[in-house]
Amino acid sequence: MTPDRLAFDLQRTLNELQRERERTQKLLGELEHQNRELDRLRSTVHRESNSRLLAEEALDETRDRLQLAVDAAGLALWDWQLPATQVFLTARWGELLGDIAADGYWGVADLRERLHPDDLEPLRSQIMSLLEGRSQRAVVQHRVRTADGWLWVETHGMVAEHDGKGKPLRLMGTLADIGERKRIEQDSAHARDMAEQASRAKSEFLANISHEVRTPLNALMGLTRMLMDSPLNAEQTGWLSLMDSSAHALLELLNDILDLSRIEAGKLDIENLRFDLRQLLEQATAPYAEQARAKSLEFRLDLPSTLPQWLMGDAGRLRQVISNLLSNAIKFTPRGGLIEVRASMLPTLGDASQRLQLAVRDSGVGIARHHQANIFDAFTQADASTARRYGGGGLGLAICSRLARLMDGDISLQSAPGQGSTFTLTLPLREVQAVEPRPLSASAELTGVAEAGPRYVGLVVLLAEDHPVNELMMRQLLLRLGCTVRVARGGVHAVAQWEQGGIDLVLMDVQMPGMSGLQATQEIREIETRRRLPRTPIVAVTANAMPGDRQACLAAGMDGYTAKPVSPQALIQEMDRVLQAGEARDSAEPAAAAAPVAHPPEDPLTRTAAHLEALDVEKLLRRLDGDEATLGQLAQAMRADLASRQLDLQRALAERDVAAAVAHAHGLKGSLGSMTAERGARLAKGLELAARSGDWHLFARALPLLQAEARQIDLALAELLQAQSRDLFDSRQ
Repeated sequence: MTPDRLAFDLQRTLNELQRERERTQKLLGELEHQNRELDRLRSTVHRESNSRLLAEEALDETRDRLQLAVDAAGLALWDWQLPATQVFLTARWGELLGDIAADGYWGVADLRERLHPDDLEPLRSQIMSLLEGRSQRAVVQHRVRTADGWLWVETHGMVAEHDGKGKPLRLMGTLADIGERKRIEQDSAHARDMAEQASRAKSEFLANISHEVRTPLNALMGLTRMLMDSPLNAEQTGWLSLMDSSAHALLELLNDILDLSRIEAGKLDIENLRFDLRQLLEQATAPYAEQARAKSLEFRLDLPSTLPQWLMGDAGRLRQVISNLLSNAIKFTPRGGLIEVRASMLPTLGDASQRLQLAVRDSGVGIARHHQANIFDAFTQADASTARRYGGGGLGLAICSRLARLMDGDISLQSAPGQGSTFTLTLPLREVQAVEPRPLSASAELTGVAEAGPRYVGLVVLLAEDHPVNELMMRQLLLRLGCTVRVARGGVHAVAQWEQGGIDLVLMDVQMPGMSGLQATQEIREIETRRRLPRTPIVAVTANAMPGDRQACLAAGMDGYTAKPVSPQALIQEMDRVLQAGEARDSAEPAAAAAPVAHPPEDPLTRTAAHLEALDVEKLLRRLDGDEATLGQLAQAMRADLASRQLDLQRALAERDVAAAVAHAHGLKGSLGSMTAERGARLAKGLELAARSGDWHLFARALPLLQAEARQIDLALAELLQAQSRDLFDSRQ
């Protein structure tokens, strides 16, 4: 072999070795890559294994917590795989039934057998709602039969799985023992019933006491007034004066108790009407100025010229607070002392209203600081000796404080023993524009019964009164007023006397044997409607003076109300009011026949009292934020609805259609309430209740009352629309 050949072979061998070496290195690289991949896979598997273990541990921990929660809540779990006829229930279900406490399957039929018959339908309805897809969750309370009787349970259920078409495949839920909750609810309901019964008993007791006290008190005060007008010597006059003042003190105490009862029951309403502030303060303080001078006390009334004249508020309750404060001031101030009443107006930032500040100051005995904290509590006086020395029941200041709060105000006290006391009343009141002065009513111009006599000469009055002493007193009072008096002993006799005709006014007692005054009034109103007779004014003269008694009398068809003991001035004022309202109504009816709308007075304040009671236009306008255009639209819609509903109610009565009667009475109740026709809304509510109970006799008796009220409401709405039309015409001139 030549050297060249050997070198060539050697080089080729070296090349092959090099290539082999490269292949080996490549294989080693691939092997190393595979080893790394195996290591990565091994690491991944290890991590996944650890994660799975951790997940299983977390799942076990969650399952344990869930089981602990279920056990702590005392829940039984159930699982129903549809359409199987068995339901899986946990061991708690067996415990509830007093059976073996073990997980297991229960047949649907067996479970149904354990249900209380009254609870089958509600539970079936909830299950069907889930199965039909109308709901995804359901809760129902029902009873199941156990070894010890019936047990109340609460079942929660939900749709856990659906098929491709959305049909439920699985229902799951819980079941809990609610027996203790039901027992607590029953105990609470029983306690509530007992409390309501006690409240009713208290109200009935107060009503009975009020009636039983007022009836003889009315006779006592009336006979005292009659004796004082007869020839007497000075000693007898003094005795009668003491009797009269004692009777008035008893009446004030009775009124205080009833007012406090109304306030505590939340049934004392606060009015918001226009009143003359200066006139009210002068009239409210005048009687106490006389009492102060009779006790040799100096009395001052400070009314600055900057006081506004007309304000919106409850003048009657303001007068009551002033009376109580002045009565206390005079009582606790010795002779030679000072009583001062000072009024002022304080501005209120960010509001159109102002605050009336009324301070009543006296130089009396004063009140110690440690007694001032509870001086406004009911039946509380400064100390035990106060009642013995000065008298009183400790109600006046409590009523003042509560009335102040009801009127969104407050009352405060500054006092020290021997230095007198100052009570400061602060009320938010809105000033309104002045009105043209109107002629005073006859009752406002009168200063006594004798001066009122000419007003009623020839007036035929039917007096329905079963108490002989009250009858004597009332008959004498009416005769002195110039009236011709007919007397009826009971409701049946009153209706019979009225049917004979010639009666101008009826004074009706409420509680009479046989037919009550309310029933007699309803009978008279039915006869008037049936025979198309003119309306006879009826005034309730009753010892019923509890919350709601006035409304009950007006709802029965009466036109006025005055409580016993009868004040001659109050009776004259109420007689004037109802007679004037009757005259206005009689004059309005012919005008209404000639034209669709009667011409209204120039000022809303001159509308008849019947209209004011039927509809509170000012309150309605406040609800609408003064939007008179919307008010007019509502008035038109209300008139149309009122006429339509009356026809519908009459048709429902004729056809004895309960559904229609309830629907139309309910609709009318809502619309009248929205229009501030509160009395009409109450009458509509009465019709609705009568229809719901199927009492068509009561419905037939109540419908004419609603129709009469509807006429007043319609007339008020017509006047409102006419006034708006006239204002619009004047604005275009």
